[in-house]
Amino acid sequence: MKIGELEARSGASRHTLRYYEQIGLISPLRQTNNYRVYTVQTLQDLDFIQRAQSMGFSLGEIGEILDAQRNKLIDCADGAKLIEKKMAELKQKIANLQSIYRYLDEERATLEASAAKQLELQQLSNSSN
Repeated sequence: MKIGELEARSGASRHTLRYYEQIGLISPLRQTNNYRVYTVQTLQDLDFIQRAQSMGFSLGEIGEILDAQRNKLIDCADGAKLIEKKMAELKQKIANLQSIYRYLDEERATLEASAAKQLELQQLSNSSN
């Protein structure tokens, strides 16, 4: 399939497809006229790339995984370890975000209390005049 069909079937833009080719995530075949030709495997790789990105994997990490798969250097146990590592990273990010959320909530409460005091003082000042 040519790039237009791959774009339509994968949902990835031509720009994205060319970028993925540039960084080695996909590699089209070249016809004698130098047109790019993509295989069903490319479509499967794009599906994997999109799913892996949605799970938080970077393009660099995805490239390493694809390279390991293509060279038969990774098995299910290795894949499980990669996922476990990503889950630990996400757990840490969640903990960091929860900490930030608690801090912001405390700051909001402090500011709301200060605003209420200011309003109360203002009302007392206005009623005594």
